[in-house]
Amino acid sequence: MSTTRRLFAPLALVLASVAGAGCTTPIGRGGKDTRSFSERVSETLQATLNTSYHDPRAAEKMAEAEELFAQEKYAEARSALGALADNKYNPGQMVEKARFLEAECCRMEKKLPEAVATYNKYLRDHVGGVYSRQAADRMFAIAESWRKHIMPEDTQEVKQASWIPNFTDSTRPRLDFNGELVRCYEHIAEGAPHADCADKAMFWAAYLHYASGAYEDADHFFSTLAEQFPDSPLQAEAVKYAIDAKARAAGGPWYDGKQSAEAQALLNKLEASQPEYRRDEGKKEWLTKQKLAVRDGQAERDFETAEYYRRSGKYGSAFFYYELVKRRYPGTRWSDLAGVRVDEMKRIQAKQDADRAAGKVSTLESVRQGIDKLFNNTPPPEGVPIDPTIRKPTRPQPVPVIPVQGVNDGR
Repeated sequence: MSTTRRLFAPLALVLASVAGAGCTTPIGRGGKDTRSFSERVSETLQATLNTSYHDPRAAEKMAEAEELFAQEKYAEARSALGALADNKYNPGQMVEKARFLEAECCRMEKKLPEAVATYNKYLRDHVGGVYSRQAADRMFAIAESWRKHIMPEDTQEVKQASWIPNFTDSTRPRLDFNGELVRCYEHIAEGAPHADCADKAMFWAAYLHYASGAYEDADHFFSTLAEQFPDSPLQAEAVKYAIDAKARAAGGPWYDGKQSAEAQALLNKLEASQPEYRRDEGKKEWLTKQKLAVRDGQAERDFETAEYYRRSGKYGSAFFYYELVKRRYPGTRWSDLAGVRVDEMKRIQAKQDADRAAGKVSTLESVRQGIDKLFNNTPPPEGVPIDPTIRKPTRPQPVPVIPVQGVNDGR
């Protein structure tokens, strides 16, 4: 192609677009476009180079798109509405309505994954918008239809969807069915917390995380539900699962005491706000077991802290934590083990004091003193030996959770 042709090709494309726009966009009488040539060139250039531009025909295009929607020509309406919603120079109310109607077109065409994505885009761009409750309800209805494929009726079992890509059913996600379902519930809970279905969406997002072993994510959503929706009928069940998820989370109570403290606070809140946990024997027994499990985890964490200090040669800190376990958690196995450790260390210290008074120095202590002198190390406190034994922590077994009841409404 010559240089002249390369230079004039874009101009020819623009002129063709302008001519086409004049033929397909009737404004004046007789189906003629009353705009000047320069106005048509300006609009075409802006629409070609940028999706956002000042469109003097925005209101007319919106009316045409709504007419197509009313005539159930959803494919054509969706294309027109999407262009209007993407143009940020259009009035805000028009952009909001266009985006919602675009999602409605996808839903009416049975393209449910695209509909969910468009509804979610609406919730992100228009927080608390006019159609936010309707968008959340539409998304929740779609998510519930998907959930039936992996959760049979009247059961809490969650099945893993097939990993084979879906290329035939437009009503279901193409890839990662379980992940798309969870994200749909999450988008509802986070994008429309004021909607009537927000607490149910948050519960199912948490439960699906829980069933897949993602206990930290499950704990986040269960705890958020318990805190932000105190009047929800799912609040009590959310607290139960939140407590269990904290116990099952990676790390265990010896790794981070924050989860144990949060579990204890949830138990106290549940006991104070739900009178049946003080009257019903079954629920009272469950609550007692959970309290004992949390207390046992906290005791184990403090005991492991004492063990760490003992192995590190910080014997003063080790004595402090052993005594803390004995006084704070009496009656537990960790209190008994701490007492054994303290008595053992005291006996060894008394024997070494007696040997030192008699002028006896053990071989281990002589070697240690020589190494400290050679490397100029600060020796540990006298009379306390270094115990090389290392106890491997064992993960606590969580208390089984009471099965969920009364949360399968709307299936």
